Amino acid sequence: MEVFVNLLLVICAGVPYSNNGGYRDLASLGGIYYYHFGGANAFTGADADRVKELDVLFHQLKKPPYVFTMACGGVIMFYACVMLGLGIFRVPYRFPPVLLGEALLNVLIGLGYIPALAFYFIKLQQTYNDPICTEREQMYKSKGHKGFECQFHGADIAGGLFAVFGVFVFIFGAVLAVKAFRAVRELKKQRTNEDNNL
Repeated sequence: MEVFVNLLLVICAGVPYSNNGGYRDLASLGGIYYYHFGGANAFTGADADRVKELDVLFHQLKKPPYVFTMACGGVIMFYACVMLGLGIFRVPYRFPPVLLGEALLNVLIGLGYIPALAFYFIKLQQTYNDPICTEREQMYKSKGHKGFECQFHGADIAGGLFAVFGVFVFIFGAVLAVKAFRAVRELKKQRTNEDNNL
């Protein structure tokens, strides 16, 4: 679950990061393009140049929270894969304190999601409140285009929900690691007692 939640976070941040959503000015080519690709709803001349410039500026403005989310999600996903690999090779059985380290890191990661989530939404709200976004939204609205509003969209909200889910997943993982530590310790005591009885 830890790997899966972080993979979903990386995807939710990667989609808006990779979508520069720039205006395609095919209507200015005239002829059939004018009618098929917007006609009266198309930007032309200086307006088209300004919309393209605003698209580039807005894409650069919105990058930092998405880069931060992808970087953190990738690092935490790598950590979860390492812990999974250690479990597959039975390292926690041979060296049980690894489970206590995992529990501590899981609690820290789970609690770390909370300020990271706050940072994510604060930075996105700053981006959507920026005059660049507002001007871009007004220009697109003037031509009747939809989907360029300065508000949270589906990937932003889904990323937030997956981060909240990540808090619970990692804290639950810490509880399971502590229980596993106790179970391994009891199992080793039983084996030691059996070996001593023989």
